[in-house]
Amino acid sequence: MPQSGFNPKARWDRHIPQKDADHNNPDGLSEKIAVMAFFQQAKLYPRLFIWNNKKYKITKVTYNWQERSGREVISYFSVACGFNLYQISFNNSTFSWRLDKIIQ
Repeated sequence: MPQSGFNPKARWDRHIPQKDADHNNPDGLSEKIAVMAFFQQAKLYPRLFIWNNKKYKITKVTYNWQERSGREVISYFSVACGFNLYQISFNNSTFSWRLDKIIQ
Protein backbone atom coordinates (compact mmCIF):
# COMPACT_ATOMS: atom_id res chain seq x y z
CA MET A 1 0.00 0.00 0.00
CA PRO A 2 1.51 3.37 -0.97
CA GLN A 3 2.14 5.87 1.81
CA SER A 4 0.73 9.34 1.62
CA GLY A 5 3.05 12.35 1.89
CA PHE A 6 1.41 13.41 5.14
CA ASN A 7 3.33 12.75 8.36
CA PRO A 8 1.49 14.06 11.46
CA LYS A 9 4.71 13.99 13.53
CA ALA A 10 6.86 15.85 10.98
CA ARG A 11 5.88 19.17 12.42
CA TRP A 12 7.05 18.28 15.92
CA ASP A 13 10.13 16.14 15.29
CA ARG A 14 12.44 18.94 14.24
CA HIS A 15 14.74 20.75 16.63
CA ILE A 16 13.62 24.22 17.58
CA PRO A 17 16.53 26.20 19.05
CA GLN A 18 15.91 27.59 22.50
CA LYS A 19 16.73 31.18 23.31
CA ASP A 20 19.76 31.16 25.59
CA ALA A 21 20.44 33.89 28.10
CA ASP A 22 23.68 35.06 26.47
CA HIS A 23 22.38 35.12 22.89
CA ASN A 24 21.11 38.69 23.11
CA ASN A 25 23.77 39.76 25.56
CA PRO A 26 27.26 38.35 24.84
CA ASP A 27 28.75 40.09 27.90
CA GLY A 28 25.85 39.04 30.12
CA LEU A 29 26.01 37.30 33.43
CA SER A 30 22.36 36.45 34.04
CA GLU A 31 23.02 35.50 37.66
CA LYS A 32 20.35 35.42 40.35
CA ILE A 33 20.67 38.13 42.97
CA ALA A 34 18.79 39.26 46.05
CA VAL A 35 17.50 42.83 45.91
CA MET A 36 16.07 45.20 48.47
CA ALA A 37 13.61 47.48 46.70
CA PHE A 38 10.40 49.37 47.32
CA PHE A 39 7.35 50.37 45.34
CA GLN A 40 6.10 53.94 45.36
CA GLN A 41 3.17 55.12 43.24
CA ALA A 42 3.33 51.99 41.04
CA LYS A 43 7.08 52.40 40.38
CA LEU A 44 9.84 50.03 41.49
CA TYR A 45 12.96 51.45 43.15
CA PRO A 46 15.89 49.09 43.81
CA ARG A 47 18.14 50.23 46.67
CA LEU A 48 20.58 47.40 47.35
CA PHE A 49 21.54 44.06 45.85
CA ILE A 50 23.52 41.09 47.10
CA TRP A 51 25.75 39.22 44.70
CA ASN A 52 28.33 36.58 45.69
CA ASN A 53 27.64 37.31 49.38
CA LYS A 54 28.61 40.98 48.95
CA LYS A 55 26.23 43.92 49.35
CA TYR A 56 26.13 46.62 46.70
CA LYS A 57 24.38 49.84 47.74
CA ILE A 58 22.66 51.48 44.78
CA THR A 59 23.48 55.16 44.82
CA LYS A 60 21.58 56.06 41.65
CA VAL A 61 19.29 54.50 39.05
CA THR A 62 20.71 55.95 35.85
CA TYR A 63 18.14 54.46 33.45
CA ASN A 64 15.23 52.02 33.48
CA TRP A 65 13.02 50.39 30.84
CA GLN A 66 10.71 47.43 30.28
CA GLU A 67 10.67 44.70 27.64
CA ARG A 68 8.25 41.88 26.94
CA SER A 69 9.32 38.27 26.56
CA GLY A 70 6.15 36.39 25.67
CA ARG A 71 3.77 36.98 28.56
CA GLU A 72 6.54 38.10 30.90
CA VAL A 73 7.40 41.74 31.46
CA ILE A 74 11.04 42.33 32.38
CA SER A 75 11.96 45.60 34.10
CA TYR A 76 15.59 46.58 33.51
CA PHE A 77 17.61 49.00 35.62
CA SER A 78 21.01 50.54 34.99
CA VAL A 79 22.28 51.29 38.49
CA ALA A 80 25.34 53.01 39.92
CA CYS A 81 27.10 51.56 42.96
CA GLY A 82 29.94 53.94 43.68
CA PHE A 83 31.94 54.26 40.45
CA ASN A 84 30.67 51.01 38.89
CA LEU A 85 27.56 50.55 36.77
CA TYR A 86 25.45 47.39 36.73
CA GLN A 87 22.43 46.27 34.77
CA ILE A 88 19.89 44.38 36.86
CA SER A 89 16.46 43.08 35.89
CA PHE A 90 13.21 42.12 37.58
CA ASN A 91 10.88 39.52 36.07
CA ASN A 92 7.32 40.62 36.86
CA SER A 93 5.97 37.07 36.39
CA THR A 94 8.41 35.12 38.58
CA PHE A 95 9.30 37.99 40.92
CA SER A 96 12.98 37.17 40.48
CA TRP A 97 15.96 39.48 40.11
CA ARG A 98 19.05 38.97 37.93
CA LEU A 99 22.38 40.67 37.46
CA ASP A 100 22.65 41.01 33.69
CA LYS A 101 25.82 43.04 33.13
CA ILE A 102 28.70 44.78 34.79
CA ILE A 103 29.34 48.01 32.89
CA GLN A 104 32.88 49.27 33.51
